[in-house]
Amino acid sequence: MLAGAQNVQAGELHPTIVVATTIYVVALGASALLKVRADVLNAVPLCIGPGAFLCLYSRIAFPHALRITRLIEATFIVIVLGLSLACLSYLGAMADLPLRDHEMMWIDHHFGFDWLQMMQALDRRPLLLDVLDGAYATFTSQLIGTVLVLILAGRTRELDRFCLTFVCTSVMAEVCSVFAPTLGPMSAAGGHADFAHLPTLGRTTAEIVLNLRDGTLRAIDLDAINGIISFPSLHAAVSVIVPFSLRWNRALFWPIATLDAVMLVSAVPSGNHYLVDVIGGVGVGTLAILCSGPIQTSVDRLVHLAPRVARSRAALDGQSPGIS
Repeated sequence: MLAGAQNVQAGELHPTIVVATTIYVVALGASALLKVRADVLNAVPLCIGPGAFLCLYSRIAFPHALRITRLIEATFIVIVLGLSLACLSYLGAMADLPLRDHEMMWIDHHFGFDWLQMMQALDRRPLLLDVLDGAYATFTSQLIGTVLVLILAGRTRELDRFCLTFVCTSVMAEVCSVFAPTLGPMSAAGGHADFAHLPTLGRTTAEIVLNLRDGTLRAIDLDAINGIISFPSLHAAVSVIVPFSLRWNRALFWPIATLDAVMLVSAVPSGNHYLVDVIGGVGVGTLAILCSGPIQTSVDRLVHLAPRVARSRAALDGQSPGIS
């Protein structure tokens, strides 16, 4: 059973809390440096006070209901991370480096993949597109669901690593999007195509990217959480990290792995992605899994080392002779 998997231990989300705070400070500083009005970050300070109060209250009022505390912590961490990472993705687009859509289409061509031809064929199959669009739309619910499952299972350590893995995935994807910016195939390859069923949201995200690049858009609001990154695909990355985080439960793993296989395929028609975006997303997700473990261990050591260093210094100060 999920509830009996492990005992929940307090304090194991410290690495994620440290990283989330760092990401928020970086987003706040970068937006100030670039003189951008980051309205999307305004909700973060409003969450800190209530979040801290609820965590403290739950620990005092319900000392043995640690899952409640963990749920409250995770909720506010997800809010801080989501808003901060969304802000950074917009700020990264302002770098205005040369667009790489031509190179992406060239790579796709050498894989034998013609985006426009494939999308025109899919557009004639609305039922298949409905299935792909449905799988693509599970992105956010998969992230939230994984957090809830890990909390209910008492797997706090895995929850901490899952959050860190997602942060690593998002940061790497945003760095890649800075140095290899693209408008996406819906704008670059299908700008003049008339689709009856294929989602054309990519044309809107391309406009946002262009407005950020030319300085027309100087305010980042809550619409930023919808995402504008084409390369690499975050959906493809999540299709790797979610099954990995739930690998300990076969009853959950196989259905989720099947859903994510469909979501992986859906990233191209439903998410304004080249084939190379999907390949890059899988690579980023895999690399994030490899990096999150060492990062978790390193931050955990620093968090637990600080109190010991403080106690040691206090003990040494207490033993030092007074100076007259």
